[in-house]
Amino acid sequence: MIAKKKNNRVQDLFTDQIKDVETCLIQFESFLLATTTKGTAFETMQALSGAVAQAEATADESLRRMIDSLAGTSLLPSTREELIEIATSCDRIANKCEHAANMIVFQRFRFPESYAQDVMKIVSITREQFAILKKSVLQLFMNFSELLKDHKILDDIRAQESQVDVIEQNLYKQIFQLDMGLAERTQIAKMVEYLCDISDIIENIADKIQIMLITRKA
Repeated sequence: MIAKKKNNRVQDLFTDQIKDVETCLIQFESFLLATTTKGTAFETMQALSGAVAQAEATADESLRRMIDSLAGTSLLPSTREELIEIATSCDRIANKCEHAANMIVFQRFRFPESYAQDVMKIVSITREQFAILKKSVLQLFMNFSELLKDHKILDDIRAQESQVDVIEQNLYKQIFQLDMGLAERTQIAKMVEYLCDISDIIENIADKIQIMLITRKA
């Protein structure tokens, strides 16, 4: 897709931004592990939430540098627009991680201990999902013709999102059967929704990439 050497800087900065978003996701996973571990001090949760926020800020800076690098390139305006749309969608992942961490800390929320395994499973699948997304994004630059021929990798992303959906629905069923007030059950459900939103965003990015491929097929 981007073959000329003078566009290599765009590729490098796009790669940097994707890696920074992934770092934010990793920090968020560490934060959630702490929040689902019995006995974790609230101060530890605050510190880990701060690390998520810092990673999100770094991802924001990478996004701006990448967008700035598009000026004066040989890329078509439509291609620039598509790359910006994918990059800003990836940034939404970091934003969602920061927001979820903030909400958990602000509300001093802790997932019920019985839900810890499912919560971490959601994050684990999402991490794997993002790793596949990163690979597919890099193919836009490094191996576009092959991705154009075979984009099964995008179906793999959707398959993992479906796995998250199954866990999410099962958790909702459990949550609304709990013997507690509706407000408390709704709070737990909202926190689960925050986690699962990340998987939805990744799937949406895969859809955007597939649209790029479709519009370029003869």
